[in-house]
Amino acid sequence: MNDEMAVLVKQLVSHLEGVEIVCAVDSDVSVDDLAKCAREAFDLLLADGAIRRPRDYAWIMMAMNQGFVDDFEPFRSHQDYIDYLKEIGLQNVPSRTTLYNAEINTLGEYPNWMFLDYPTASEALRRTNLVKQFLGAYRKSKRVLLNK
Repeated sequence: MNDEMAVLVKQLVSHLEGVEIVCAVDSDVSVDDLAKCAREAFDLLLADGAIRRPRDYAWIMMAMNQGFVDDFEPFRSHQDYIDYLKEIGLQNVPSRTTLYNAEINTLGEYPNWMFLDYPTASEALRRTNLVKQFLGAYRKSKRVLLNK
């Protein structure tokens, strides 16, 4: 948002009771900061047990590639995604084959995926919710970073 628009929004919000600006950014966030936010989000999902298997990373990659995760351009290859996961410090990352197999068994766009490996309804929901959990954790980490 340009500076003039930011001033107008701040003026408008100042007149609304019970409404506040929760994040204001004066400069762009660095790539290193975004990587830190992604790492924190992955760490939270791993600690909570949301990421159960190596193929669970595929659902997040697919959502990123479909443009549903802020700040991420589509990865050119499965290896690029694996390299990114290693670069941000994750251990036990999935193989290219694992990512490929998950991707070819998934049709459509998030959140309306159809899975050709016929998971139970609860497993299909878990896969979709994994992306929601990542998005929530990533955005929260980013908000905390921006409000420092």
